[in-house]
Amino acid sequence: MSYGILNLAPYVPPMRLERGEIYGAVGWAVPSLKGLATGERAVANWDEDAITMGFEAARRCLSSNQQPPSRVTFASTTFPFADRSNSGIICSALNMPSSVRNEDVFGSRRAAVSALVRHFETKADGLLVASDCRDAKPGSAQEMSYGHAAAAVLLGQGRVKAEIIAASSIHDDLVDQYRSRGNRFDYALEERWVREEGWLKTVPQAIDDVMKAATISTENLDKVIVHGSSGASRSVAKKLGISPEKIANNLYSSVGDAGTAHPLLMLAEAVKHSKEADLILVVGFGQGADVVLLKRTKEKLTNDWDFELNRRVVKNYTQFLSLRDMIAIDFGLRAERDNRTALSAFYRKNKEITGMLGGRCTKCNTLQFPKSLICVKCGASHSQEFESLANMVGRVKSFTEDWLAYTPSPPYIYGNVEFEGEANIMLEFADFGPGQVKVGDNVRLVFRIKDFDDKRDFRRYFWKPAPS
Repeated sequence: MSYGILNLAPYVPPMRLERGEIYGAVGWAVPSLKGLATGERAVANWDEDAITMGFEAARRCLSSNQQPPSRVTFASTTFPFADRSNSGIICSALNMPSSVRNEDVFGSRRAAVSALVRHFETKADGLLVASDCRDAKPGSAQEMSYGHAAAAVLLGQGRVKAEIIAASSIHDDLVDQYRSRGNRFDYALEERWVREEGWLKTVPQAIDDVMKAATISTENLDKVIVHGSSGASRSVAKKLGISPEKIANNLYSSVGDAGTAHPLLMLAEAVKHSKEADLILVVGFGQGADVVLLKRTKEKLTNDWDFELNRRVVKNYTQFLSLRDMIAIDFGLRAERDNRTALSAFYRKNKEITGMLGGRCTKCNTLQFPKSLICVKCGASHSQEFESLANMVGRVKSFTEDWLAYTPSPPYIYGNVEFEGEANIMLEFADFGPGQVKVGDNVRLVFRIKDFDDKRDFRRYFWKPAPS
């Protein structure tokens, strides 16, 4: 049986920042950025991070899969936790069995493609998730070029959407950019040197290894995915004699460079727009190169996506900096509170908090959240069974836009949401702007950051209703 991609899905946050807004704010100091000030970049909201974005991509990827994967691999360079299983949080939010193996891989922007190579070499089935939420120093070229996003691929044998034909890896400790432990921003070296020493030496060697293993020529390729700048893509294409139109859209104008997630993000778009028998080459770069060759099959994708869905444009550069916690806005006394987490209580209620599991009464079929000993409708005792609300569509029954209560993105919107089975929950809303919520609106639940414990450097996650 063929081994490859059984399904795949990207996630790009709804929020966008026009690069012209960045240049308008910092161009007085860095006029050289003008050439980069086109299009827009994806921006994670204050309650999004690598985990929440990775979860959303994973959920979409598994939407048509009945059986949970046997393992979950999560790749990122911006894990929120250094000593807590980041992939484990995703597994819990997906309500996966505790027997599912999970691992975090990091340390390089090519970590996701490295994991893809390892899966192919071992023919291991599983879910591969990649997500990055990199911030950049204000006024830097990275601030212009970076974007926040995630992607997930389900790997295994069977009716694959794209068969993996060959793969190759080369390690080369060429430091093109790095971020030291404890630092928030990347440090990048001179682009021309990186292009000549890395892209034009290491990458062609890895590609040549794959071409030999597959016994084909680069002329046979239909799409080449190069995770790098347009200059790097053009240079590699010229070096290998690849027609420029075969270089895949790098999504710069609409998303930006999503770091570890970017090769899989571009792969998702390439598979979506390819036809049967197309050959797709994926290049992951960073202290070496990983190259994977895939062949599109006749199998249709079981899910679709639109990067423009629920798109919201940020017009205020200061708001962007505040959402990314790079300027300190004085939100008043209401913002001064201790958000200490009772971790023992969290452990006991993990299924409800992370998995969004409620209880459905076996006597009267009423659903409630959280699950309780006594049914709120018929009064039956010990009659409820766990049921997830995570993928249910809810309806707004009431809501409040509060401009006095603290939230990093005012106003603080919360309200009562009703779900199928009469479950009513008071929840904080996400991805709505002022005046956008209406009674009767359909909403879907998203897994987001609830709040931060700044004293102990901990963050809590929960579910929020968002535009459906």
